[in-house]
Amino acid sequence: MQHHGRGEAQGGSGIVLDLSELSLRAEADEYRALGEERQAQGDIEDAAAYYRMSLDLYPTAEAHVALGHALASRGSWDEAITECEKAVSLDPTLGNPFNDIGVYLDHKAGESESKDERRLLGDAALRYFDRALAAPNYDCRHYPHYHRGRILEQRGRFSEARDSYLAALALEPGWDAARAAWRRTLGYLN
Repeated sequence: MQHHGRGEAQGGSGIVLDLSELSLRAEADEYRALGEERQAQGDIEDAAAYYRMSLDLYPTAEAHVALGHALASRGSWDEAITECEKAVSLDPTLGNPFNDIGVYLDHKAGESESKDERRLLGDAALRYFDRALAAPNYDCRHYPHYHRGRILEQRGRFSEARDSYLAALALEPGWDAARAAWRRTLGYLN
């Protein structure tokens, strides 16, 4: 069987599948799933090791995002951002890494002692949330709306924050944190 690279079409007949590539991807997906199990159990180091094994076999945007989560859970914001940037380079249509970069930038802003740096990081986070919302491949659009609302609320931009929380609730009506934040902003506006 002739190999034409990932997703490259051969003539007009469709995509040529390389069985060894499919096997590598399947094995990589298994390692990623093991990493997710370990992370759910709180074993971040093992989870990160499985994600790296997955990426060594067959790099995917999803595995980079997962490794980013593991790194972020131990406060390694810059490393987590780097993993999400790698995910974007593999799949710029995926919204998850954009949202996650925004979250990690917001965490960095919260840890900064410099008011100017906090503002710059917050501005960058807002831009990444906007990119997440614009991404065509994203099932969790309520998250960037909510996170935008948090930053806007912290900045005293209560009507914009209210609108962001309301957008999150429109997508995920049962989300208690978004409902509480929305009500809180209503209190600021009255």
